[in-house]
Amino acid sequence: MSIVVEERNPINIESLNKDIEAFDAVHPITGDMKLTHKGVSRLVMLDRYSFKDTTKKTLKVGDFVVLTVKADPKFPARGLGFIQSIDWDKKEARVQVDTDYLHVLDDEVEAASGIVTRSLDTIDKPLELFYEQIAKRNATGLSSVEKTEDKRRKSFDAFYKELSDLNFIPAGRVLYGAGAKTDVTYFNCYVMPYVKDSREGISDHRKKVMEIMSRGGGVGTNGSTLRPRNTIARGVNGKSSGSVSWLDDIAKLTHLVEQGGSRRGRVA
Repeated sequence: MSIVVEERNPINIESLNKDIEAFDAVHPITGDMKLTHKGVSRLVMLDRYSFKDTTKKTLKVGDFVVLTVKADPKFPARGLGFIQSIDWDKKEARVQVDTDYLHVLDDEVEAASGIVTRSLDTIDKPLELFYEQIAKRNATGLSSVEKTEDKRRKSFDAFYKELSDLNFIPAGRVLYGAGAKTDVTYFNCYVMPYVKDSREGISDHRKKVMEIMSRGGGVGTNGSTLRPRNTIARGVNGKSSGSVSWLDDIAKLTHLVEQGGSRRGRVA
């Protein structure tokens, strides 16, 4: 069985289902699944919410992947494609980029052929190509808290129906984490307590920000409690660098932390 969605090449579902067997959290593709989404919605689903083979133990020629098409430091562009060849020694692969993403290629040779060479670190293999797979994983995870098998089954059926019918769409972190057997948070955003105006307070705040973001949560910080620039720090007979500098430090920290293994932090 193969399926053609927006991509140039058909996806070998039999092969993908065989790969899925190595991942307990992922449900196989079945003939009744139909929700793949289109355009940007499809890319976001595959890039942000789909369960992936992060170890790349099943990655092979012909696989459908999500990759960094344009590696711009400030505005990188992600896209879809198919693996053409893999150099495991160099840890890179040649990928046939889907036609919808060719316009972002700066290199003339790459743009003409549609084939790019990228580091394996920038390539992900999604195992959930249908929204129903995500819905089944979510329903499995959310119903797992029930005490009996009968209640778990009924809860799964109820969750799956609402999710697959699109009557209810959970927050992104739930879509990504529920049923995935990981330690990511189910909450999208956190408003942090006020930062205590001390070295210890700032250090403790940074630690909490890093922990939350590493589990996929967004963080909002109010720095109004920090003293202004050039305010006397009596304990060390010096002056404060100011609240703006410390908030800039926290903002830079968000760029360093990979959120739940799927994305970098952003400053708003």
